[in-house]
Amino acid sequence: MDGGSLAALAGGAATALGGLTALYSARRTTAGRVRTSEAAVLWEQAQGMRAELVAQRDKAEQQRDRLIEAQATSVLPALEGINAALQQLTAATADNAAALAGIAARLDAG
Repeated sequence: MDGGSLAALAGGAATALGGLTALYSARRTTAGRVRTSEAAVLWEQAQGMRAELVAQRDKAEQQRDRLIEAQATSVLPALEGINAALQQLTAATADNAAALAGIAARLDAG
């Protein structure tokens, strides 16, 4: 081998080694490790958002439970009153139906 071939071979080896080094370092910085600055910021933001959403969910569940309790104490007595009124109306309707049947029978007979 002459000097030019050896220099070209050394230059090609150096270029290949430089490319591999650049590839390795780029891969290492973009490997998704939390230690990289952008990933760490995004991770902290995601954790903060998650904590906020969990807190909002818990607050909504508490509000729902309080509303159900409040409705139960006010709605159930009202429903019992409506049910009693419906029972009275049903009884009165049955009495009226019987009276009308008696009147119709007298009209047919008379």
